[in-house]
Parts: sequence; structure tokens; C-alpha cells
Amino acid sequence: MPCTQACYRTLHWPIAQPSRERREPAALATCPPLAPPPHRLLAICAEEGLRELVLHHMRRLKTTPLFSRAGHCFDCVAERVADFVVEACGGPLYYSQRHAHLQAGAGLPVLLDEEGRELWLVQLWHAFDDVSFPKALRADFWGWAEPLSVHLLAPHARHDRLTRYSYDTVHSWFTTPTSRGGSPDAGASWTR
Repeated sequence: MPCTQACYRTLHWPIAQPSRERREPAALATCPPLAPPPHRLLAICAEEGLRELVLHHMRRLKTTPLFSRAGHCFDCVAERVADFVVEACGGPLYYSQRHAHLQAGAGLPVLLDEEGRELWLVQLWHAFDDVSFPKALRADFWGWAEPLSVHLLAPHARHDRLTRYSYDTVHSWFTTPTSRGGSPDAGASWTR
């Protein structure tokens, strides 16, 4: 059943106010290009595997301030995000067909600041393990999702000093023993 609610209104993230030194036109110019994810993600994981990853990611986010007001709309938002991911990976046009009637801005229901973006990425990384997402495909999915996370930023939160997180860098944080400095920099909280 297609969603008839603009559930993005239930989501909340404490977006930091823009600093005086950043101007919106310059900030918008730093948004990276967003190429579609490789279709092998859908071919190997199938729609069910992608939906399972999204659901686990969303369940992790549900315990954060991002979804503090989602209430009964959580399932609706999770379905919409799963529809978006499946369609982006080359699957059926569920997102376009089921959610095109929502008013502009009701697409991906998140506008993040830098802290919220890091939280979004952290929970995605851990969701890979939650669902035993194929290790050979994690870099492919991350290579699409990390630039997508920049597109989820509020316009004033995009700037030239924004930290980008390559798959290899984040992976090294989890494969390098902590005693050898394997933890991420202090700006990110990359723990469960």
C-alpha cells in the first residue's frame, strides 16, 4: 500500500546553525556527484537483502535523536528508504511509483548536520555486520552511500572542510588493533 503521509515531518535532527563564514552558494558547490550504485548489489543481494540492510540501518537509527518523534511513522519511513535503495540499485521503480505523490522535499526524509551524518554512517557500517552483508559488496555499497550522506546534509552543513570517509579508511579502523592506533579520530564516534 503506497504511503499517503509525508512522514518526513516526524523526523528531527538538531541541525547546527550555519556559521557566518560559510555561505550557502559556495557550500552547495562542494556536494559530490552521486553515481548510481553498481547493479551487482541487487543481482547478488536481491531485493530482500537490500531491504534487510536498510531495515537494520533504520532500526539502529531509531534509537537515536534522529527518530525521536517518528512514532508510528517509523515503518512508513523505513519502507520509503528501502524502496529508494532498491530502485537506486536497479530494482523495480517502487520509490517513484509509490512515493512520487508526496510533496517536494518528502523524498529522503533526512537533513543532517555533520554530527548527524557521522551517526548515519556509523549505523550503516554496523548494519553491514548485523545482516552479514557480503564482504565483497560492502565497498560497493559504501562507495554509493558515503557520497549520498553528503547529499543528506542541510545545505549550510556542506563545506570544503567536510570529512569524507573512504571505505578503506573506515575498514582499517576495524581491522587495526586499537593498541596500534586503530580508533578513528576524536570527531567521530564509530563504536556500537
